[in-house]
Amino acid sequence: MSGTLMRLLVVEIVLTGAAAALFLWRSFLDMREEDQLILDEAEAHLAREQAAIRGRVNMLSKYIRVVGTAWGVLAVVIFGVWIAESLSLV
Repeated sequence: MSGTLMRLLVVEIVLTGAAAALFLWRSFLDMREEDQLILDEAEAHLAREQAAIRGRVNMLSKYIRVVGTAWGVLAVVIFGVWIAESLSLV
């Protein structure tokens, strides 16, 4: 394997780890999110807390989408480099 391919694989491993960490964090936040109906002002703080959790989950979903896209593009690049190196050896 060439140095370029090794570097790309290391970046791919780092992106995979980042994606796994983001998925774990989002699942942790999803466990804290509840479906509830707030009927009076005494429970308004619960509604604010749930809105904050939903905001964090939505923000985290955007990062997951970006990391997932980068991961997919990098996987295609790695495959292309691997094919190119294999053809140059023959």
